[in-house]
Amino acid sequence: MRRESSGHAAVGRHGFTLVELLVVIAIIGTLVGLLLPAVQAAREAARRSACTNNMKQLGLAALNFESAQKKFPPGQIVPQDPNETAGGNPWDKYTFCGALVFLLPYMEESQTSQPFSGNLKMNAKDFVVPGDGSDPKKYPYWNYTQINGVTGTRISALLCPSDNAEAARKIGSADLSLIFSMSPSVYGFFGLNDEPPDPIVRNHQCTNYAPSGGRLNDDGRYCGLSGANLIAADTYKGMFRSVESQGMKDCLDGSSKTILFGEVTGHFSPDGGTTNTGKQGTNRWVSFAWTTGPVPMHWMAKSFGGVQYDSSVRAYNRFSSFHSGGQVNYVMTDGSVRGISVGADPDAMLQLAGRQDGLTSSALD
Repeated sequence: MRRESSGHAAVGRHGFTLVELLVVIAIIGTLVGLLLPAVQAAREAARRSACTNNMKQLGLAALNFESAQKKFPPGQIVPQDPNETAGGNPWDKYTFCGALVFLLPYMEESQTSQPFSGNLKMNAKDFVVPGDGSDPKKYPYWNYTQINGVTGTRISALLCPSDNAEAARKIGSADLSLIFSMSPSVYGFFGLNDEPPDPIVRNHQCTNYAPSGGRLNDDGRYCGLSGANLIAADTYKGMFRSVESQGMKDCLDGSSKTILFGEVTGHFSPDGGTTNTGKQGTNRWVSFAWTTGPVPMHWMAKSFGGVQYDSSVRAYNRFSSFHSGGQVNYVMTDGSVRGISVGADPDAMLQLAGRQDGLTSSALD
């Protein structure tokens, strides 16, 4: 008997047609398009959470400082009275150290802090009455090689992950700012860069967090104000003032209702970089050095004449951030962190900035 092998019917095989491939690609593209915003939102949420944690640690450092010293650091060691400039150059009588410099030992940055405390006077009381410029411990900090060796230290706890404050830095130098305010008309920043004729060639690292000075950084009488403007300025004195140190006892409005620190980004080209490309090809002109002083709430609110400013514009004299939704994080004096919209009521922001105005703010409701 002849045995015949049984055969199996050949199974027909074929690949995807071009139409099917295009349909699959279109479906995948649609899914990616739907998921991408969610992924971006998740990433921003993570960045905002990291920023909040940074600010909580900053608030804790300030509270530990206050607990040990019975007062917060001075806002910045700079001239208070603009009349000093009439008698000559006052800069050799002040160190220019901002509040964050004083907090370094409480942020596990003792090695970065040591050159400051080892070369300079660090008590605000030593600068209330200006010297004659003969005391080297009162010289601006950049006169010391040891200090210049640490100002370029990158402190990640002072950087917001949603921003790139270092984008405008140059190798071996930086275009950063030391903020001080002697009056509304003279308010400005002392720039540090390596561009002639500026003789200061130093390496500075950035911060996205700065102290709050209240409405202005100095008392109204130092700003040449009088009458209603003087009252409006001095009503909203903040926790950080030039050559002054406040304690918890001075926060009469309540520690949970008074701003201690806020987020900052810097100063940007008005047209977004279309014609003014800024430093390093970015549209950023100025970032903040962590040696900086207080930022006023004045330009987040309104003029003395009652005209509201556009607080959404990122500038060196304002609190700002790159968080979605136009939210800026603030550290309150009790150490808590609050996110507040840049469009918050201007009067409410002034009340939050002031430590003793006796008014209740609605911005936290």
